Amino acid sequence: MTLRRTCRELLLDVLVRRALTPSEEGGPVGRVQLIVDDSTMKTLNSFVRMADLLDTEGVTNVELLERLREPLPELDALYCLRPEAHNVELLLRDFEASCRPQHRGVHLAFTNQLAEELMSKLAENQKLAPRVQSLVEAPLSFVAIQDRGFHFNFRSGLLSLFPTADSIVLERAVHGLCDVCRCLHASVPCIRFAQSDLCKAVAEGLQCALTDMVPRDGACGNGAASCDLLIVDRSIDLAATLIHEYTYEAMLYDVLDGDILDIDRNVVRVKEKEGEAELLISDADALWEELKHMHIEDVMHALDAKRQEIAKRLDMRNGKSTDELRKLVVECRDDEELIRRMNMHNTLVEKLFQRLQDDQLMSIGPLEQDIACGIDRSGKDVKAAGLQAQLAKMLGELETVMPSEAKLRLVMLYLACVANVPETDRGKLIEMAQLAPEDQHVLMAMLRTRLMEVPATQRHRLGKGITHRVTKDQATQFKHRARSDGHRELSRFEPRLKLLLEQLVDSTLSEEEFLRFPSNNDTCRSTTGQHSGLRTAGTTSYAPPAGALPIAPCTADWTFAAWTNNGVSGRGTDAHGQTGKSQVTRRIVVFVLGGVTLSELRAAAEVTQQLPCNTEVLLGGTSVLTPRRLVHQFRPATALASADQGKVDLF
Repeated sequence: MTLRRTCRELLLDVLVRRALTPSEEGGPVGRVQLIVDDSTMKTLNSFVRMADLLDTEGVTNVELLERLREPLPELDALYCLRPEAHNVELLLRDFEASCRPQHRGVHLAFTNQLAEELMSKLAENQKLAPRVQSLVEAPLSFVAIQDRGFHFNFRSGLLSLFPTADSIVLERAVHGLCDVCRCLHASVPCIRFAQSDLCKAVAEGLQCALTDMVPRDGACGNGAASCDLLIVDRSIDLAATLIHEYTYEAMLYDVLDGDILDIDRNVVRVKEKEGEAELLISDADALWEELKHMHIEDVMHALDAKRQEIAKRLDMRNGKSTDELRKLVVECRDDEELIRRMNMHNTLVEKLFQRLQDDQLMSIGPLEQDIACGIDRSGKDVKAAGLQAQLAKMLGELETVMPSEAKLRLVMLYLACVANVPETDRGKLIEMAQLAPEDQHVLMAMLRTRLMEVPATQRHRLGKGITHRVTKDQATQFKHRARSDGHRELSRFEPRLKLLLEQLVDSTLSEEEFLRFPSNNDTCRSTTGQHSGLRTAGTTSYAPPAGALPIAPCTADWTFAAWTNNGVSGRGTDAHGQTGKSQVTRRIVVFVLGGVTLSELRAAAEVTQQLPCNTEVLLGGTSVLTPRRLVHQFRPATALASADQGKVDLF
């Protein structure tokens, strides 16, 4: 079962069904209004469609906590919220007026463990507490992306993790990873981590958190799939965050962000007969699912083929009998929606090819590939000094036509891929680039993160002279791609994470570079009786004392089976048309501190296609990074906002 499907069942078959369970045996099924905060709405949208929630018997509608709502004192409510003080205050506000409360009965579901002080605040509120019928803490503090990815939406992840990690961010990263493991039923994963203090701290925190949550008899691990979890940070491959990728999804979210595409809402503005319209890009669009990992040229050809196919089908309808035409009415409706989606994709592809020209990408692309790979188009090693000369030449020749942000990305890519660049050479390159002031600020801020420096564990391998940082395994891969028939010159680079995933699958990952925790490590086991699985309080049939929040013993169920019809979901298909539960026996999970890129998610999909169906690959990060979002993260206004009064912009 995919992570996305597990999350969906946890929401629909655990949280919602529990709130709708009749208070008395044989009684009528309840009705509830679902209320969520803005962050939780993003989480839920990542694995369930709002239409599925509204189709659930008993759910009347979905509302945002932050908005003023009409009181519904005859209707129960399910509040699904992040366990934060602000949300608790808004929840209490709903019940300030005793004469006209917002709702009759209340079910509370928090997406992580509720702090004791917030629990006390709820329990002590005389207006809310008597109405609370149940409370559940569910492991849903992350956003699912596609069927094989997840992230924590840490918008300022790089700023808050490098060069020194913020303790709050580290704690939230550990909690998020712990929730992912709980949803995967991976109570005792084999944890490995890159040799850095940051990765080690997160690995140790996760090990302790999971150990605390596993019952002492270890029963929760019985029958669970094996899980290998690798924790790395963004320094593992900075090139993947800077280089232009020419597959459809990655290129779209890079170069058209802020143009006709709003990637925060995943909507595209297109012109239609009735005027401008906004269309949603989602996994529900079968055409998008087919095209998103294709090279941009292949996308163009695929759309042409689709157009010809539809035109042929429409021509075949001429001369049909009336009865036959009636049967084609549904087909026509489907074709209308397909044509609408195709027009959207045509608009996007045309925009992408226009940007290829406007941003000089056809001129920049070959040099980008040489810098990122350390291998030229013929499969030969390139000299670091030669790359520097080519870069200086290009900066001079395209000085007036190359956008400042494109020059910034080229310079950062070079400094990230080439080690031991003398200070004087670096200064000359920066001077030649003649960056705009805001881009100069980004470059200096990026240098301060020390992400472009050679890690201490690799210095012995690279020596002291100027040299390319490509690993031996990567070089072999890049040479093979460059020399293979049918390869595209501007697609020679592949993210290093693809290689690491393949090595994890084959059990050939370097034990020296990526350390591991012993699987039977009990050194962190707590004696405080921490909960495992869902922590719940109260039931619909429980009568609490006056003014007290109902508290019931914590459950110890990692699989949540007690709440899902003995482990069998009542729903045949998920939001994406998947049926049944696949028997996954092995999981490979890689988590990137600092963010994961769309090119890496595409690479994970390609690795998955080569594996048996009982092996699942997942890729996660503190956020989803695009090159443009990385740059904008370091813009002066963004950096200032995230540092304001020591606050970290996480969600």
